[in-house]
Amino acid sequence: MLFLFVDGLGLGGVLEDLFPFLLALAPTPLDATLGVEGLPQSGTGQTALLTGKNAAKLLGHHQGPFPSPRLRPLLAQGLYAWAKGKGLKVLHANGYRPDYLRRATEGRRLLLSAFAQAARLAGLPLLPLGHPLALPPGFWEDPYGAGAKAAALARAFDLVVLEYWALDLAAHRHPESLSDRFRELTLFLQGFLAEGGVLLLASDHGNAEEPWHPRHTLNPVPLVYTGEAPPLPRDLTGVFPWLRTIITSKTNKSDRNT
Repeated sequence: MLFLFVDGLGLGGVLEDLFPFLLALAPTPLDATLGVEGLPQSGTGQTALLTGKNAAKLLGHHQGPFPSPRLRPLLAQGLYAWAKGKGLKVLHANGYRPDYLRRATEGRRLLLSAFAQAARLAGLPLLPLGHPLALPPGFWEDPYGAGAKAAALARAFDLVVLEYWALDLAAHRHPESLSDRFRELTLFLQGFLAEGGVLLLASDHGNAEEPWHPRHTLNPVPLVYTGEAPPLPRDLTGVFPWLRTIITSKTNKSDRNT
């Protein structure tokens, strides 16, 4: 399975024009506000996705882009740690520039996303760009081929996680490039699905679906899963327990067949 996390993608706005391929996959809307006033942010939203805990309510506000140190104990018990504890083969597939990793990890603040922090806390490596198991986090020269590679990785691992943050970056800083990012994502998904891969796609907050401003939005975010699934969650905190149920069911079936 590939868990493709797309930063800054909400439902609504002009998504019908920008990303019709996603809508054809019939995404389920998830509430990203979690009962907390203000615009949802990456640090608390991603933590909610990965842990099932309402991180924004815990802090008393939405927080980002990087998770507060107060959220690290939650991340240490989240998706990556749980999957490793189950004995699953897990890959955090993002490739990082070595100079970025040095700056992100050696300063006074830890400048890593909740996904990267959770992977690190679970003992998974943060791979350098160019590693055979790594994918760039967007701006692919061959998006369709990158999707096909992701499918090959998903066959080799029980769970592959890839963060696509290029969309949120474009929405904040380069809105004129959003159509390129949506086209890139479409080709990536087409390449992945053509290989028969099982896809889980989710986001943390809205942004890119309203390209006329650079701010996050209150819109629900999409959840797409192309396999058989139990009843779908309604907000970000429901994703981790829901995914646990899916993975546990798959693991049990595999055990019965061996």
